[in-house]
Amino acid sequence: MYWFTRPPYLRRIGAALLIVVAAWVDLRPTDTVPYPFAAADLTAGSVIDTAAVEWRDVPRGLLPLAPATEGTVRFAIARGEPITSSIVSGDRPSVPEGWWALSTIMPDTVVPGQKVQLVVTGATPRAYPGIVIEPPPPPDPLAYQDPIGLVAVPADSAVAVAAATAEGAISVLVGPVP
Repeated sequence: MYWFTRPPYLRRIGAALLIVVAAWVDLRPTDTVPYPFAAADLTAGSVIDTAAVEWRDVPRGLLPLAPATEGTVRFAIARGEPITSSIVSGDRPSVPEGWWALSTIMPDTVVPGQKVQLVVTGATPRAYPGIVIEPPPPPDPLAYQDPIGLVAVPADSAVAVAAATAEGAISVLVGPVP
């Protein structure tokens, strides 16, 4: 007779145990660490300060170790993106002793501290070394403007580079990112 069979106690205990384990896995506390995120859109070369950083808790091990939030941004990042050590540059480069800084048209992909070669075109082209001090600002989609940034050049070549810049006879060769 069917009604004399034993009730399925083991199945009920197994189902209850499965529910308890699933609830424990879902509700257990996670180990989190604070991590810096961009509080606003940051352009390449902008200084990271307390207003530019928003700290959020993320699970430990999700992102690489948090970088020092001092220095400048090497690449443009959007609001809400994590600030990783590959994005942060140590100090903002300054004009080296005995060099002069001038503004010129340069690619908008350069970053502060990047080495460039300024090629003065003409009958006898010459190349002069330079260091990007401030990259061009991000382009305005509603207006046309040349990407003009600040570059430092040695004092003995500053006059030739400035004259070539004024005449529009200069090309910028971009070196590796520091």
